[in-house]
Amino acid sequence: MADTRVLKNQVEPYVRKQLEEKFGQPFAKQFLPVGQRADGSQATHEFDAVSTDGRIVAGIKSSSGKTSGGRRPSGKIAAAYKELYFLSLVKAERRILVLTDPEFYRILESDCDGKLATGLELMLIPLPPELEKRVQAMREVASQEMSTAAG
Repeated sequence: MADTRVLKNQVEPYVRKQLEEKFGQPFAKQFLPVGQRADGSQATHEFDAVSTDGRIVAGIKSSSGKTSGGRRPSGKIAAAYKELYFLSLVKAERRILVLTDPEFYRILESDCDGKLATGLELMLIPLPPELEKRVQAMREVASQEMSTAAG
């Protein structure tokens, strides 16, 4: 089984640190209100990076570009749109979807052209080479597992 903990334990903290350097304040995971349930209680969503002052809320995606077969990564794009949807519901001055893969960033930027809700942003924060190697190794294991399961 591919060990995806590298995403939660290494990639997300790295991105939060980069956001801290960019915006001058710490970021942490946090549940924020996004709506109201039928029973009147508050619905929440966990965001990957929320600034200490609550003005900046970000989701983090480490998806890679095209599939191993060279196709458009429609599932990954759908997952990014899902996070953009939740970002559109939260109240914050800046709402950002941070991507760590330059190829996926280009794909999603093109796909989102003219389609992003007002006030949403895409941002690229590439990973350092050593961390990118760990993420790539995890992706390769996951891809092999999927191929084995499909065959």
